[in-house]
Amino acid sequence: MFEYKTLKWSLHAPDGAPADNCIGLITLNRPEALNAIDVRMRVELDLILDQIRRDDRLRVIIITGEGRGFSAGGDLRSEAAPLGALDAEHDFGAFGPYKELANYFFNDLRHVVIQRAIRKLEELQAVTIAAINGPAVGIGLELATACDIRYASERARLGEVAVPAGFVPESGGARNLPKLVGIGRAMEMILTGEIIDAVEAERIGLVERVFPHDRLLEETFRLAGKIAAAPFLSVRHAKALVRRYWDHNKSAEGAQAELEAVMEITRTGDCREGIRAFLDKRSPHYRGPDYRETGR
Repeated sequence: MFEYKTLKWSLHAPDGAPADNCIGLITLNRPEALNAIDVRMRVELDLILDQIRRDDRLRVIIITGEGRGFSAGGDLRSEAAPLGALDAEHDFGAFGPYKELANYFFNDLRHVVIQRAIRKLEELQAVTIAAINGPAVGIGLELATACDIRYASERARLGEVAVPAGFVPESGGARNLPKLVGIGRAMEMILTGEIIDAVEAERIGLVERVFPHDRLLEETFRLAGKIAAAPFLSVRHAKALVRRYWDHNKSAEGAQAELEAVMEITRTGDCREGIRAFLDKRSPHYRGPDYRETGR
């Protein structure tokens, strides 16, 4: 059986039905990295969502983060090597004349996997709830917006930080965020990387409710139990109908455009500079796509 190392998976019964383990809990489990989504976590998310969608017993899936945050987004340290954003000491690998090709391939593959996982999350028949227990930024925010419902701790901080970091929203962020908060507010958040607190997130409709931090999971399970107690087919059809209208602008062409955009951007000097600046804890110095100096 596959061993999950970056995720925790557990089954829970709602109050009043102790024998019915119909609520699943996915916990992102890299607390030392604020649950940043590295290569292995992308694969594990993809695999666990396959496991979930084959199990008709599951009525509600809750996603949260271990430790002090939901997810800090993509793990830039693991992304840096195939993009050539680290020094020779951290070189991605010796592939001889295939080095550049291998770098492109492994960089592209990480984006293919996370996009596929997010698509599977959106298409689950079970109701999905994000329990946002702290920072949720970048892909972390996109993971939350792919869920049906979002509940937040008072300590939650949310933002779409891809553009200021030299990337682009790649996992439905450009599609889902505007439908939650409006196109202008979404555009502002995406282009500026603004981080908002839980109160503001509730005010603009990004999250449905805000709870005291130590009661977040308790309240989330309580509400999940109410959903699980409703008639099975009624819940399934209600979600399917809501999603049918929500996904009116979801298409294979849109997903491909996201993928092509992030693949192009990750080949630029500005993307490498964004990663280096983040890892060096300094402000980036962007100069556009044409980096003239050799090796930049």
